[in-house]
Amino acid sequence: MSALKHILVPTDGSQGALDAATFAGNLARDTGARVTLLAVHSEDMLMPYAWGAGEWPALPANAVLSMEEIRASVEKATAENEFAQCANALGEVPNAAERVQLWGHAAEEICRYAVDNGVDLIVMGTRGRSNFSRLLLGSVSTQVANHATCPVTLVR
Repeated sequence: MSALKHILVPTDGSQGALDAATFAGNLARDTGARVTLLAVHSEDMLMPYAWGAGEWPALPANAVLSMEEIRASVEKATAENEFAQCANALGEVPNAAERVQLWGHAAEEICRYAVDNGVDLIVMGTRGRSNFSRLLLGSVSTQVANHATCPVTLVR
């Protein structure tokens, strides 16, 4: 593999993602590579977020928001929580980590981003799914490892 110049760290807010960020931070410091933190949001989460935990007969808290406002709210929460935690786990890196948020299918968007942006390595965590669940559904990390065009490091 040639010199690492760009490391992608997908995050979903899990402990695995934080562990991956720590690993990627160490690697970036050793190689001088830049790091991008990436969060991919599913459209499937918009309606549950809109309805929230309201009580009958009151309107749900976010029911009066447009889809654009709900997306903005989700992205703001990610910026304030997940990205802040990942940046902390990443530590000091040669260049400030870029933070990117996309909407779509996680594995597809991660692989597409890597190709479109010249990523040399994807570093991501694995989640603690049971073997039965993984057999039936697969996992985002497995899908990325199987379909990415660049090397993928999975951190446990």
